[in-house]
Amino acid sequence: MGLPALAADHLFIAPLLCARLKGQMPELECEAVETVEQMLAADHREAVLLVMWAGDGYTDRNADGRNQLLMQRWLAVVALNNVGKLPDARQLRAGPLMSRVHKAVAGWTPEGAVRTFRRVTAPLRPDIVKTKALYPLAFEIELSL
Repeated sequence: MGLPALAADHLFIAPLLCARLKGQMPELECEAVETVEQMLAADHREAVLLVMWAGDGYTDRNADGRNQLLMQRWLAVVALNNVGKLPDARQLRAGPLMSRVHKAVAGWTPEGAVRTFRRVTAPLRPDIVKTKALYPLAFEIELSL
């Protein structure tokens, strides 16, 4: 028997992850997005946390078709707006926020899951333009279908 929360909603972690980040970093808003383009869209908030599902990977363990394990990957992105013309201004703001995101998510077990999140290599690199900077951190969690 798989995880009931996953059976009901394959993306059940998105609101839980936003709630976790908002609880640990109450000064920032958190929003779930579906695409990178949404992350890059015009946004007037100075800083925001963005959560995005980054896909599933499957394991060979217990792959009997009914109780298949999957590794679900999520991005937690520190997004800064109006970052100015000084290149180091972005990094000075982003670094501490990225550390806080890591502390909030790595080792955390969402409600409805039985395993914890672990940090993995992000499939996206930071995206920095003149007025916006996106710093993605990736986390993976093992779930059972």
